[in-house]
Amino acid sequence: MDVDLHPPDDYSHRFFIWHEWIQAHGPLTAENAFEYFTTSMFYDKQSNNQVLRMQTMHTGVPLVNEAEELKRFTGIEFALVHAEPPSLFIIHKRERLSPDEVRALAVYFILNNRIYQSPDVYSLVSNRLLTSLHSLQKSLDTLRSHRPAYTPRTGFVWPIAEPSTADAAASKKRAADGEVAPAADATEDLAGERGLGAAASVSDSKRQQNNMLLFNAMHTTAFHARESFQLPAAPSEESVPETPVTATAGRASVTPAPVPRGATPKGPSNAPTPQDPPVRGPPGGGKKKKKRTSTIPPPTS
Repeated sequence: MDVDLHPPDDYSHRFFIWHEWIQAHGPLTAENAFEYFTTSMFYDKQSNNQVLRMQTMHTGVPLVNEAEELKRFTGIEFALVHAEPPSLFIIHKRERLSPDEVRALAVYFILNNRIYQSPDVYSLVSNRLLTSLHSLQKSLDTLRSHRPAYTPRTGFVWPIAEPSTADAAASKKRAADGEVAPAADATEDLAGERGLGAAASVSDSKRQQNNMLLFNAMHTTAFHARESFQLPAAPSEESVPETPVTATAGRASVTPAPVPRGATPKGPSNAPTPQDPPVRGPPGGGKKKKKRTSTIPPPTS
């Protein structure tokens, strides 16, 4: 169901043409263009032009200068401001405030016997903006549907493939000839659709593969981080080898003891200082010592 969003008095989306009037009165001129305009739905029956026509309708006196007569009124009026017979005429709808001051309300033009209402600046700019936004939205939808797969290393990268020389030459030759076989076009369209389906499946598989690679990389990174930041275990007491302790209690002190007053200090003793017993090696190690024999003389009788 089509819904008309325009107000009832807005005819900017419509035009008017009356072929019978044109055939009866001939081509349009500067004198009869306004008469042709009064037969359209754009003309206001409550305007000053219609009031002036009603006043002179039964007098039989034609209007010599309608523009000068309209200066005696205030309100809505129509005026032909530009004429290029027989194809173009411009008519203004305006409000007269004083004999010398008017304010334009709307603009109409007659082009090739068709009457149009000229759009205002707001409608023109809004229409251009909507058209631009629609084109941008369509382009973004197309780009989104053909977006490449995401990779953790490069992200979204658009593959740019340069056309081959043979394809470029063939396309130029086809454009120069201007002849395209319909069967070839249908085959190319079908192949293009199949190619798009295959490309979509390949992109899905690549996306799944990239996701698995990303998951494995994150898992490996977490494992290595846990291993590298783990504290080393303390060594057990049983595994520490025992260090041999050497006896130093029997070692004599080299420093002499203090001598009491009145006593004669003794000289240093020539007695040997007891030494630590040598550390013997394992049995059977080192050089073998010869066995000494006693040489005690026999007792005399």
